[in-house]
Amino acid sequence: MLFIMNSTPISEFRKNMTDFDAIQNLVVAERMYRVSHRSKELAECYAPDATIHTSWQNGGVSSFVGKESVEAQKSLPIVNRCNPPLIRINRTSDRAVVEYPMTTTRELMVHGEEAVLTSFMLLVERIEKINGVWKIVNMTSINEYDTLAPAIPGVDLKINPDDVKGLRESYRWLAYTRMLAGGTISQDLEGTDRTESVQKIYDTADSWLNGK
Repeated sequence: MLFIMNSTPISEFRKNMTDFDAIQNLVVAERMYRVSHRSKELAECYAPDATIHTSWQNGGVSSFVGKESVEAQKSLPIVNRCNPPLIRINRTSDRAVVEYPMTTTRELMVHGEEAVLTSFMLLVERIEKINGVWKIVNMTSINEYDTLAPAIPGVDLKINPDDVKGLRESYRWLAYTRMLAGGTISQDLEGTDRTESVQKIYDTADSWLNGK
């Protein structure tokens, strides 16, 4: 993978790459900039009218860049670890669809104790070459599974099992910690436990890739 480590605009790097390398660099950089709170660089990854769908917001670039979900605390660590992306390019339309498996691990507070939330997700991204530079025009997060554990082994997080009954397995602990922090979360988010909904995301992406 290719990583950007200085202040040269990301668009300048991608002009000298193959399409495949530029797209791979783009999706890796977007995740790196997100967790390191580099808002200017993060915004450059998106088209101005891009739409971004996550567990805590649905909207444009301004509703995502520089913003956080209610349970997030910038003083506590967050780490993204990404697998190689699956990239499909339609060079006729200068469009690409990327399926990007990733794991996000973050520390947060649960009943006064430090805990570790690990979320397994799949990002489905529509990417388009605009003025010679690949940009993300749509990103949708699909929840796969998550876990919650104490940051210090042996600490009791004081979780009442009744409090998580009915929460969906694809993002049970994300939902629990967000509600515990005073936020709200839909029980209709995209998740692999609802295969028909996920298939619609793939179908829409395929139609867009092929210009339909």
